[in-house]
Amino acid sequence: MGLWLKCPGCQAKNPLYLQVCGQCGKSLDNLPPEKRVYVVGESPLATPQTPPSAAPVEVAKPSIARPKPPPPAAPKAAKKSKPSKKKKS
Repeated sequence: MGLWLKCPGCQAKNPLYLQVCGQCGKSLDNLPPEKRVYVVGESPLATPQTPPSAAPVEVAKPSIARPKPPPPAAPKAAKKSKPSKKKKS
C-alpha cells in the first residue's frame, strides 16, 4: 500500500519522489493543484503471482529522476602580485 501521484498525461501511478512520469516521461514537477491526483493503492510495479508453467515476462523499470548537479563555482580571481621593493643605495 502506498500513496501515488497519477500522471495527468497517461494516468499511470508514479511514486511521489519522481519528477517525470515513469511511463510517458511527462513532467510531474510543479503541477498545479487542480492537476494533482493522488491515489492510494498497491505498487503499479507489483507483479501478480503467475503459475510456474507461464513464461516469465520482463517488466520495464521506471527511470528515477536524479537531482541536477549544482552549477560550477565561479573561477576565483587571480591574486595580484605586489611589486618588489628595491633597496636604495
